[in-house]
Amino acid sequence: MSDRSINVAIIGGGMFFDDIIGQSFKDFMHGGIAGALTSIGMSHFARDVADVEIRVSAVGTRSESSGTAGHIVNWFSEEFPNVQIEACYGDSVWNDIIAKHQPDVLFVATPDHVHTQPILDALEAGCDVITEKPLCLTTSEADQIIKLARDKGRIVAVDMHKRYDPFIRDMMLKAPEQYGAINRIRAVLEEPLEVSTDIFAWAEQSNPFAYVGCHWLDVVHHYMGVKPVSVFATGQKNLLVNWDKHHVEVAKRRGVDPSTFKRQHAINTWDSLDVAVTYDNGMRGDYNNNWINPVEFEGAVNQEIELYGVYGRGYVDQQDRGYREAIIGDGSRTRNPSFGGRIRHTGGNLEIFGYGKASIASGLLAIIRRRLLGESLEQIGDSYPTDASQRDIVQVIEAATMVAEKNHEHFVAGRGTPVTALLTESEIQLIQP
Repeated sequence: MSDRSINVAIIGGGMFFDDIIGQSFKDFMHGGIAGALTSIGMSHFARDVADVEIRVSAVGTRSESSGTAGHIVNWFSEEFPNVQIEACYGDSVWNDIIAKHQPDVLFVATPDHVHTQPILDALEAGCDVITEKPLCLTTSEADQIIKLARDKGRIVAVDMHKRYDPFIRDMMLKAPEQYGAINRIRAVLEEPLEVSTDIFAWAEQSNPFAYVGCHWLDVVHHYMGVKPVSVFATGQKNLLVNWDKHHVEVAKRRGVDPSTFKRQHAINTWDSLDVAVTYDNGMRGDYNNNWINPVEFEGAVNQEIELYGVYGRGYVDQQDRGYREAIIGDGSRTRNPSFGGRIRHTGGNLEIFGYGKASIASGLLAIIRRRLLGESLEQIGDSYPTDASQRDIVQVIEAATMVAEKNHEHFVAGRGTPVTALLTESEIQLIQP
């Protein structure tokens, strides 16, 4: 393998694999990453990295019976018939891949609660890492990752694509000048019901705030430079914990057979979580997340963010970006090509553009700068979503989960929701009666 190539191994399929992750790597295999750098404001590196070849050598998933890795490899072979990519399976498939293929980069697209060990093992083996969000689910895990990455001199990039959304980036960058001091931020991200009931068999191991609320936390922390000091959280457990009964009513309303639902038993997780974070400058962030939005909703997701400043306010709503369709049999829908727009070239190859791809490119560029351009971690800095930038986000996720559970217990017992959490560098301190 030449000195101007990066060998990538991927574990996990991920919900957006075909649409974003896999297609991005197809694009990078066709033409490198130089063409994607404008979207992250790093096009001045284009000449330096234009000849760097990106190669995918292995794809791994846990269960061989699902055939997911084999499906992905076959999908790659449609455009790259002469490239040998191995489909691998196993409970710790990443270790087998690392030993056999010695990748430069391990891309982690496993479920939320299965990020930490692959990241740590990859770092120990000398790999750099790009991982799907969230980095992990506990602060202690984040500290392990951050320390090991620093000790090994390796990069752990997190796919925090919302910070590259051009609408949101434009609003956040001009917020202090245009809106003045920000008093409050309200952010909503709601995933469709099929995510928690059909797509993710691991919904009980996470929650909607950890899964998508982390995106808004990253946007706020990254652009506002704030630090969380306290967390209040409540949540709702009505639909999913009673899914063994409710799926029948949902099926009836849709006019379908209840047996067609992939999951029919009770799902012990939150329908939604509402989290209030107070920051060190006195600003408040209100984050509202669920994964029970009806699939009949007009958009793929419902997402919006609003800033309230002393001189003005800003607001970005995905459904108000202006792209609507009405199609017989599909209804009225809004589309978001800013995330993963598609271009079919005359030669037949598909290529995507948008902030979903941009986030992956930012991590790859950081790794190329370290491995091939000889730059230090200090020189690369925070030009990508670093593991260290995610520590506060993970701490808020962990605190919100703890507080919401305690408040739910108090609520069921008729004592209201009296619990909050104080965050320090070293601990999450629950404040409760």
